[in-house]
Amino acid sequence: MVGFLKTLEKLIKWAIFLAFALMIVAVVVQVVARTFMSQPPLWTEETSRIALLYILGLGVGASVLTGDLVNVDLALMVMPKPVRRACELVSAALVCAFGFILVPGSWEFFQLGAMQSSPVLDITMDYIYVTMPIFSLLLGVFGLLKFIEVLKGVPDPEFTPHSPTEV
Repeated sequence: MVGFLKTLEKLIKWAIFLAFALMIVAVVVQVVARTFMSQPPLWTEETSRIALLYILGLGVGASVLTGDLVNVDLALMVMPKPVRRACELVSAALVCAFGFILVPGSWEFFQLGAMQSSPVLDITMDYIYVTMPIFSLLLGVFGLLKFIEVLKGVPDPEFTPHSPTEV
């Protein structure tokens, strides 16, 4: 199971990298085109929005597990260890529940995309709306994994004190 999760994490990171690269290209083309052309290409704005959706849809769930989401570190650091652990358990359980609760509604939203197409790129919107169920499912799965990690007592590297030579 650990090997599968590591592979999934690598795939997600590569997909995020590709989406970032696509968004950067689209934005640079848009900026250059607005500067030097009378009519900039229309596809750049829509492409950057779609890439951003994929970045969010893929990255949020994985960020829960790695601890890369915004966190109130100051409050957690001053708490006694048992209270901090309880807060982390409740937080991970809520994230997990929220992600799984969103799945049915996001699936319905995704299915609406089959009836629509994007105005400029002329692709069906289900390729774009698929980010919603992906976001929800990954949020739930990685929230569950974070809950299990905290339950097992795996130390959080953010709160592990470093010696002065390691910094």
